[in-house]
Amino acid sequence: MSKQATQEFGRADRIDEALGLDEIVGPKLASIIVLAANIEYHLERAIWALDGIDPKGIRPETDARPITELIAMLEKHATSVTDAIVRGMLENWCRAARPGFIIRHNIAHGVSFKMETKLVFSRNPRWHGEIRKREFGDLWCDPYILDLVRESLATLLRIVVAIAKNQKPLAEVASPLALRAVRDARSILGEFADQFYNPSFEKY
Repeated sequence: MSKQATQEFGRADRIDEALGLDEIVGPKLASIIVLAANIEYHLERAIWALDGIDPKGIRPETDARPITELIAMLEKHATSVTDAIVRGMLENWCRAARPGFIIRHNIAHGVSFKMETKLVFSRNPRWHGEIRKREFGDLWCDPYILDLVRESLATLLRIVVAIAKNQKPLAEVASPLALRAVRDARSILGEFADQFYNPSFEKY
C-alpha cells in the first residue's frame, strides 16, 4: 500500500525531531493548550454564576470576548466581594491567569525552533529589525518548566470549574490548599511568561 502524498512529502516526524518536539515535551505542550482552552470555557460560565446571569435565549455580555476581557470581568467582580479571603483568591486567580495565557499564546502563536537540545517558542520576534505592535514573548520547553506550568493551569481550572458549577459557597472553594496553590500559580506563571526570564536560573 502506497503512502499518502502528505505522509511522503510532509514527513511530520522528521520535522518534530528537528524541532525537539519529542514524546516527553509533546504531551506536556498538548496538556497546556487543552487546560488553557478549558479555563477559557469555564471562565465564561463562572462569570455567569457570579453575576446571576441566565444565558438562555440571550446573547450574554461575555460572548465573543477575548480572554483578557473575561479575566478583567472576573477581576471587576472580585472588587465587590466583601469576604477578604474569597476576594484575595479571585484577585490572585486573575493575576495568575493573565501570564498563563501569555504562555499559551507563546505556544499557539509562536514560531518554534531548537536551541541546542531544547524546543523554544518565540512570539512576535524582531529578527529582521522590524517594528511590531505586540510584545515579544518566548518559552523554553524544559520538561520541568512545562510541568510547573501545567500544574499551575490545572490549579486555575479546578478553581474556575468550582465557581462555574456554583455547587458550594465561594468560602468553601477558597480552602487553605486552594489559596496556597493559586498564589504559587501566580508566581510560577508570572515568572515563565516574563520575556526576561532566564532559563538557567532555577527558583522552584
